[in-house]
Amino acid sequence: MKWILFTGAFLSISAAADDKAFGTPETRCLNDHTIPFINSSIPAKKIVDDAYVQCKPELDEWMKLQEPLPDDMKNSMRKELYDFYIRMIEIRRKYEASKTAKTAQ
Repeated sequence: MKWILFTGAFLSISAAADDKAFGTPETRCLNDHTIPFINSSIPAKKIVDDAYVQCKPELDEWMKLQEPLPDDMKNSMRKELYDFYIRMIEIRRKYEASKTAKTAQ
């Protein structure tokens, strides 16, 4: 059940989205503040922590919408979103490194 809610929140399209934007305001903000740093040497956790600071207004609004949900579900969803961004950066970096290594051979 929580995956359905998480996926729905993560993939829903905002009515105010422009033609290149996809996702909710909080995920668009997090994407804007994480994706450009994937190829940097900054630790993934620091990138995500900094993005969370930059996206605080959007994340606070998202959390307000979650108020009716049980606390354990809210905490789980927040942790899963945070962990998702860290994993996304790490996986993308590994992929880019392996792609570069294959090209060099």
